[in-house]
Amino acid sequence: MSINKDLNVSIFKNREENIKHPELDHEFGFYRAIATGNKAMVDEYKKLFGQRKNFDENENLQGMLSQDPVQSQKYHFAILASLIARLCLEEGLDREVAYGMSDLYIQKVDVLTTVAQVFELREKMVNDYTSTMQNIKKNQSYSRQTSKAIDFISNHLNTRLTLSDIAEALEVTPSYLSKLFTKETGESISAYIKKEKLKAAANMLQYSDISITEISEYYHFSSQSHFTASFTEYHGTTPKKYRDKNNKKIFS
Repeated sequence: MSINKDLNVSIFKNREENIKHPELDHEFGFYRAIATGNKAMVDEYKKLFGQRKNFDENENLQGMLSQDPVQSQKYHFAILASLIARLCLEEGLDREVAYGMSDLYIQKVDVLTTVAQVFELREKMVNDYTSTMQNIKKNQSYSRQTSKAIDFISNHLNTRLTLSDIAEALEVTPSYLSKLFTKETGESISAYIKKEKLKAAANMLQYSDISITEISEYYHFSSQSHFTASFTEYHGTTPKKYRDKNNKKIFS
């Protein structure tokens, strides 16, 4: 049987069994969130694009790579591990660490015997890479309080963050935290929060079909016009033009 004939049979079978491949823009947005250490966005992508459903072995949301369900999920796991490792490498993770983690997790998945075990290990791997990338984003010269502030901001980007909120969580005074953060990072906490939200918004514009209005509201900008002005100032182009230019260029 020729490869074209095999492919047509496979496509027909997938349609009959309602097996679907996730949309690429959604997948890559999820991977990019992991690679940038954005835990809040990783969790949000799981909810928004059905990543949580992939942890249910009754959901046909992935292509079948083997007639054996466990082996099929192991193949998907290996692909995911390799993709994440490559993206994390691009974001600054040491090559040996990036591929070492990938190799280690692929070795771990190889001995598992159930689909549920594979999904559980996948969740652990995603969280491990996300935490690792979150940590390397922090300059080692930062104080413990500044590092904790950066962590807190990263994990709460989709909330209406204030200096007082962060100071309260870190159990320090707003004045102390403000001076320390500015001294060590060279920018105010409010400027840092805004910058990180605009970077995260760009990620959503590129890798999702969520409307500009929804993204603006999600990151708690006072209005869409404020979001557009801020985005244009930071990225040098409007949100719409940014999406039009980048949304379909996943592999560029």
